Amino acid sequence: MSESGTERAAKQRGAVDGSELFSLLGKAHTLAILRDILLGAHQPVRFGELQEALDISPNTLSRRLDELVEVGFLERTQYEEIPPRVEYEATGLLEELEPTFRELESWMTTHGAEQLDCPE
Repeated sequence: MSESGTERAAKQRGAVDGSELFSLLGKAHTLAILRDILLGAHQPVRFGELQEALDISPNTLSRRLDELVEVGFLERTQYEEIPPRVEYEATGLLEELEPTFRELESWMTTHGAEQLDCPE
């Protein structure tokens, strides 16, 4: 099934339909990646820095980053250097979610893993 022109235009503007958004956010490590980029130092972050900070396999991290770039949450910049350097940073679309992520952080402080009896 192919996308309509309206769906393609919406994606180019960074619009994501609800089911697609929740499906993406529910994938392994997506929220951790967004949180790290959004609530971090507010500067571009390198692939290796994300991988080290989040302890995610390179293949999974690469897939998630590609998906987040595709929907317009992240901007990817590749520099023609040896060794190659790729950086990711939040777009305005993701920055609009910062209050939501701050509220989740506050909620976790109150009802974190220990209170919820979640494995770490």
